[in-house]
Amino acid sequence: MVVSSLLPVVLVPLLGWRLYSRYRKLVGKQTPRVGKLWASMLLFPLLFILVGVGALRDTLSFECLLAGGVLGLALAFWGLKLTSYESGPEGLSYTPNLYMGLGLMSLFAGRIAYRFVQIYSAGGMQESHMNGFGINPATTFIVGIVFCYYPMYSSGILRWYKANTKLENKN
Repeated sequence: MVVSSLLPVVLVPLLGWRLYSRYRKLVGKQTPRVGKLWASMLLFPLLFILVGVGALRDTLSFECLLAGGVLGLALAFWGLKLTSYESGPEGLSYTPNLYMGLGLMSLFAGRIAYRFVQIYSAGGMQESHMNGFGINPATTFIVGIVFCYYPMYSSGILRWYKANTKLENKN
């Protein structure tokens, strides 16, 4: 078997497992985990910058990345408004909007799947077939949405958590 033949065999189950675990988080209450929120706030902007540096060679891709970022920020503010926040005997929890999370996850996963199908149908990742498969305006737009949504959403959850933790400590 060639490496390009093994790629789908390894990646499809891995992506399926990640999508399933992400889906499970979208359906129900979540307890704020400060470490995870901070990791999201630090990792995604770094990845956004790295993609941005790669997209600099194509003006349209870079503009699409920035436009996606602006849309991602707007969706994060909207998502924070749609989130249910609860303070109960078991502590603080929140429930993200199911449709917002599923929509973003589907958009990102669909684009990744589409790109893998393109690469695989072109005969794998040989250098001769990779022209045009690098930075792409549609991909950078979706990456911009996702990579700006999650850190902004996480910072909103963290602000809510810290404000309510202080209130609980005063009582």
